[in-house]
Amino acid sequence: MEKFLSGVGSLLYCMRFTMLFFYIGLVGIIFGILGKFLLETYKLMNTVLFGNLEKIDLIIKVLELVDMTMVAQLVWVVALAGVSLFVTTGHFDKTDMKKPDWLDHVNTYNLKLKLAFAIISISGVHALKTYLSGDLTMENIQIVTMVAVIHFTFVLSAMGISFAERMTREH
Repeated sequence: MEKFLSGVGSLLYCMRFTMLFFYIGLVGIIFGILGKFLLETYKLMNTVLFGNLEKIDLIIKVLELVDMTMVAQLVWVVALAGVSLFVTTGHFDKTDMKKPDWLDHVNTYNLKLKLAFAIISISGVHALKTYLSGDLTMENIQIVTMVAVIHFTFVLSAMGISFAERMTREH
């Protein structure tokens, strides 16, 4: 039985490399976001330089670009930290590659907290964009209210994660 359990443990440990396919998929998503970001930046610059764009529309378009940037950063953090936590850290052993400082301190709790705060930031940008893009009709007020409630729920979730971690560290 001990040999069987050892074999299962070894198999599970070796299976960690299958996670690389997920992280490679996330890198593909980052490149997709980059393509969309460059296309939207080109269109915005073309409109700013040669077209007519209201100030509020410019702000909304810039917020959309900020939103894309933050989503790409979130996906990058998940991919990099995931590979480092769950697959291997050997790729940072080369002297010519500098590991980000935050990666030394990341664990599953810190990763969850970073994700929660990134989602809050993205949600905040989206809430601001929703608020700025709507006129004050009853339907738009309901949409803005719903977006604000969802954003507040994300804030409460992050606070809950932080509180739960603090409680587990004290015991």
